[in-house]
Amino acid sequence: MRLLRMLWVGLLLLISCGTSFAQDRPPDARLEFSSTSYGLLLGFTQGHGKLMFKEKHYPFSLSGIKGMTLGVSQITAIGQVYRLRDLADFPGRYYAVEGAFTVGQGGGSTLLRNEKGVTLYLQNTQRGAELTLGGGGVDIAFVGAITTPPIPEKTGKAVQKPIN
Repeated sequence: MRLLRMLWVGLLLLISCGTSFAQDRPPDARLEFSSTSYGLLLGFTQGHGKLMFKEKHYPFSLSGIKGMTLGVSQITAIGQVYRLRDLADFPGRYYAVEGAFTVGQGGGSTLLRNEKGVTLYLQNTQRGAELTLGGGGVDIAFVGAITTPPIPEKTGKAVQKPIN
């Protein structure tokens, strides 16, 4: 019982830190995704979404494992992305500690961070029946080839306009 209480206090502190962090400055990007989560002691999550970064949309997939999970749920989330300076920093493994209990429909917020310091602050809605009392990780990868337009070279020469 004491361990459960410590997990809940830790979760509340984590969520409150994410709330104050999210209000300090505007996000670098936004995202939305949907996923399905199911588990019996170990939970598995799979889904897809899109990242909106510098007025462009980038599709991604996500998959993950979390501990101490029982049940099945469908998750829909929107979120804000912080500390994203380069598009290449977005894919990777994100870690979180979470506690959730859903019967029918529920919702909440989650704070995830990857090894490059990119932070996701998510608001989610869940449908189904699920109990989660552990942490886990989510792997995010872009779907398809991501190409960015090349940056034009600066040659120092003035552009010549045709004379009419």
